[in-house]
Amino acid sequence: MFIDASAGFRFDDDRRLAKLRIVWLYDAFTTLNLYVQLGLDADGDGKLDEDDLEKIARGETDWPPDYPGDTYLFQNEAPVALGRPQHGTARMIGDRVEVSFDLPLVRPLAVDGQRTSLKLYDPEYFYAYTLKTVLAPGSMPRECRTRLIPFTPDAADAATQKLLASLSVEQLPSNPDIGARFADELRLTCD
Repeated sequence: MFIDASAGFRFDDDRRLAKLRIVWLYDAFTTLNLYVQLGLDADGDGKLDEDDLEKIARGETDWPPDYPGDTYLFQNEAPVALGRPQHGTARMIGDRVEVSFDLPLVRPLAVDGQRTSLKLYDPEYFYAYTLKTVLAPGSMPRECRTRLIPFTPDAADAATQKLLASLSVEQLPSNPDIGARFADELRLTCD
């Protein structure tokens, strides 16, 4: 499953990172799967109504308690605890479903002078996220900036990709966090 993702950082009034804004644009095949799994378009007109879009938003953002939503925030290489999705919405972009939501931090985070980064990935490498866009900063302090660092494979990554391609559909990679190795990174720097 392939997802074109967008992400952004949102701050509180005390210049602390308070939440993430996440947007997932699913590929056409995944969109078709959602139609089937969620029983969408009951009237068969080929269009999703508001109830269908609400089902998608709820289904894609009502995560089990132990699921991190393939969203990982780090400060100085240490994981930062994230809350549960809020304000989920869905819409159609051409023949693809787009899901958007806010993801609050468990506690607002001071970021001045710290290395803060966001990665979107499936640890088991079933979903492939490509971070395409950095969302408008909104409440970001002037002293902060973002930088998108796309994944670029080296020789070791190429060998790992070849190994992954040789696995059957039922097999999982031996590395339990293999998706992190291939993830794009959104880096936040605040002076």
